[in-house]
Amino acid sequence: MNGKQGLLLIADGLGDRPIPELGGRTPLEQATTPNMDFFAARGLCGNVHPYKPGIPVGTDVGHLVIFGFDPDEVYPGRGPLEAFSAGIMMGPDDIAFRGNFATVDERSHVLDRRAGRIASGTRELAAALDGMQLGGGARVLAKPLTEHRVAIVFRQAGLSTAVTPTDPNVSGPDVALPACTPTDGSAEAARTASLVNEFTTLCRQHLDPHPVNRQRRAEGKPPANVVLLRGVGRTSSVVPIGCQFKLTCACVAGDLTVLGIARLVGLETFHNKSFTGGIRSDLQAKARQAIDCVRQGFDWTVVHVKGPDLCGHDGNPLEKIRVIEDIDGMFGLFRRHLDLDRTIISLTGDHSTPCEKGDHSGDPVPTFISGPTVRRDGIAVTGESSFRTGSLSGLTARDVFRTQLDQLNMMPKRGA
Repeated sequence: MNGKQGLLLIADGLGDRPIPELGGRTPLEQATTPNMDFFAARGLCGNVHPYKPGIPVGTDVGHLVIFGFDPDEVYPGRGPLEAFSAGIMMGPDDIAFRGNFATVDERSHVLDRRAGRIASGTRELAAALDGMQLGGGARVLAKPLTEHRVAIVFRQAGLSTAVTPTDPNVSGPDVALPACTPTDGSAEAARTASLVNEFTTLCRQHLDPHPVNRQRRAEGKPPANVVLLRGVGRTSSVVPIGCQFKLTCACVAGDLTVLGIARLVGLETFHNKSFTGGIRSDLQAKARQAIDCVRQGFDWTVVHVKGPDLCGHDGNPLEKIRVIEDIDGMFGLFRRHLDLDRTIISLTGDHSTPCEKGDHSGDPVPTFISGPTVRRDGIAVTGESSFRTGSLSGLTARDVFRTQLDQLNMMPKRGA
């Protein structure tokens, strides 16, 4: 540990666009954020591109770049990251998918891609699929993730990632469940697509009559009677952050995908049952754990909050404002309980999730890096509009990563 330590809060989906109902302000601009304003005034600010200008990214790519990696070099696909998050050790022949428990009707139309955001019973549903045998000896591994998400791995030699997803990305009574098809002319891709379609059929046979779904129907909830697949990929090797820069790193999170990415890049992870990947995560407990990691001596501690992203997807700016104000309360704890004379405290997001779009966008993300030795932009209010003139505007998340490490005096010098 050197003389300074860093703490970064990742507010998932933080950035937004002007909302007419808020008088043309964003949720961050509308929220009351005295503690964020305090830190913003003590450092560098700006709207930062997660990857490249105008390109929306997923949570996976968004976090890889925050951790300083080039996704064009190391990104294995969302499926392997989900498998890693679920504790599945993939072999070189395995292929993995990111799965959603979803609801289909008798006509195989996708009524709900998230099965009503199912949050209980998924362990039992995944267990009903785990170990499934497919044609030719292929085996399926299934492990539950956060809420409706599930990691799916196909295990057999000779599989291909050149196949289409079975997730239509939209729901509705007229949205048919897509078949998986090969995207090249290889025999391996054709066989893999056939296995995926067999899996989809067997999913329905296993899940539709499952006791969890009988209970959900009795309670008037949509059954989780199929798994939609996307994000296929294989494993890749990543050199951990600590090995690259000789620093110790910690990650505090509830979202299993984020925890998996953190483990992949070498961060020590901290989680308890009150840290969820949902709206009602215990943010104060997350903040206290992050403070404890700093006190334990970690050089760089990351704490992740999923809530803003979920509100953006739901198109709910008022709830997004509430979550942002709760995040500001986390910064209040940092302000009171950390040594601000030796701690570099930062805020960013992995991407923007505008409420009007209901999905990730290519908009840059409000970001600050704050500390006693950080140059100051003189910006006293946190928000997309106020940050547009800041020194960090136009940079990428990888630039911000390097800047944080430079502030910690841990970025190697290039040249003599």
